Amino acid sequence: MIGTSLPLGVLTQNPACEADKRLLDDYGGIRALLTAFREMDVGAVELRSVKAHADANMLAACARAVLDADLAVTIHAALDELPAEAFFENLRPALELLPEGHPIVPLTVHSMKTGDEMRDRAATVRLLSAWGRFAARRRLPVKLALENNRIHRSSLSIVDCDGVISTVREVGLENVGVCFDFGHLYSNFVSYPECTPYLPGDDFLRAAIHTHIHALAHTTHYPLTAGKLPLEEYIGQLNRCGYRGIYNLELECGRFWQEVDPREAFEGSVAALKGCLARYGEE
Repeated sequence: MIGTSLPLGVLTQNPACEADKRLLDDYGGIRALLTAFREMDVGAVELRSVKAHADANMLAACARAVLDADLAVTIHAALDELPAEAFFENLRPALELLPEGHPIVPLTVHSMKTGDEMRDRAATVRLLSAWGRFAARRRLPVKLALENNRIHRSSLSIVDCDGVISTVREVGLENVGVCFDFGHLYSNFVSYPECTPYLPGDDFLRAAIHTHIHALAHTTHYPLTAGKLPLEEYIGQLNRCGYRGIYNLELECGRFWQEVDPREAFEGSVAALKGCLARYGEE
């Protein structure tokens, strides 16, 4: 299944920037945008990004817009020093809207990142463990996915693929896996090839429960039609390791809208992703 991330402001028709406003205007509003996505065979929309103290009613309105368009909901959230009960209480109204038979929701988070890697790793393990156990006890329809992120120096990091899978192994919960961010890995490889492998290890790939897909141009989160990314190789490796989850585009209009029209960016990226997935028998 193909998915795509959309900012909360787009989903509530309160765009935070001119680029997001252009996306809404290109389609004539959120209902038409989501209908067009469904007609392009997009099957899920990721709410991006849910902060620790996000308004519960606003999150429910975002989820309702997605579900009313007959699309599945996924969530990109922020790991924060917040008790699990408080975090999931904000999400509860949105999760309660999910119809019977809705797939388990990947809930993607980044590692804590204050600059002290040992402290950040310990905090990430502690919070993922607490949130994962709470979700399991309450039988919440979510799985936490720790995302590999960009590194900013040529050294070992808790946010690269090896660091992420090591952290997830330490947590050791069935409802905690990884989100394979294609663009972040490729950006790290281009910037720091001496410490970043071209392909992630099989243990990382087998733990994948979600993906983020975007190309690299001047920076990350570019459309697949306007940047570089070894898309087919990454999909092939995931397919080989048994991944059957969502292939989720994570484009950020504010980074490219003056070069590529947002509507063209999304439609071209969906078409490129569909073509690649078709070669592996995926939809």
